[in-house]
Amino acid sequence: MSDQQSQYSVGYGKPPAKSRFKKGSSGNPSGRPKGARNKIPRGVGLDASAQPANQMLLEEAYRTIKVREGEELVELPVIKAVFRSLGVSAMKGNRLAQATMAELVREIEEDERATRMSLLDTACEYKFGWEQVIEDARLNGRPEPSPLPHPADVIINLDQGTVAYAGPITPEDKVRWDRMLELRAELQTEVSLLAGGYKRLQGAKPEIPLAARLAEDWEKTTSRYDQINDPLPDRYRKPLDDRFHTSMLDTPDPKAHK
Repeated sequence: MSDQQSQYSVGYGKPPAKSRFKKGSSGNPSGRPKGARNKIPRGVGLDASAQPANQMLLEEAYRTIKVREGEELVELPVIKAVFRSLGVSAMKGNRLAQATMAELVREIEEDERATRMSLLDTACEYKFGWEQVIEDARLNGRPEPSPLPHPADVIINLDQGTVAYAGPITPEDKVRWDRMLELRAELQTEVSLLAGGYKRLQGAKPEIPLAARLAEDWEKTTSRYDQINDPLPDRYRKPLDDRFHTSMLDTPDPKAHK
């Protein structure tokens, strides 16, 4: 590996070397088809939904109308009313409607499957690629990169073909997560202080109201810690030290000090 490559900083927005375009290699090897230049009029966007006719058609398709179903009038988008009418015709034996609906469903399912597989392939490549980079950094004594999302937070279920994320994904998410974990650490410190104060008062035969107030604050702070910690994924969850338990209370009987 050259000095320039070894100095390459892997991190957010800087993927591993295997995922980068190679110098001198086009990201579109097929290139623009001959004669394709200037076929798109200047000033016309590529988003089809932004074109006037397409936009009007979409607005009409999602316009809400009232449709009679039995004795009731229900509100439906136009496109849903069309599909419902198609389904009714298919159930009544209209073969053209049956074939049309079956073909539409098949195309939608194939598109959704292709999208899921594409996302799964991308997630697998990302997760395993970054795991190799992080492991290589550990073995060679280099600082471990912290990509977003972290590969440990990319949860892949190959049996179901699904991808889930159990941690921050964007820099904005990372800021919120860091603040949440900081708050949890502050609550841990507060819990330990309250627990220590309560235990010291026990040995000094404290006044009952002070001990009760400390116990109440200790219990509330423990509950606040759990509200932050319990919903977190396993990788981020942390057990609480000096946890409050009702059985730990040993408040003296006020009559015993009279």
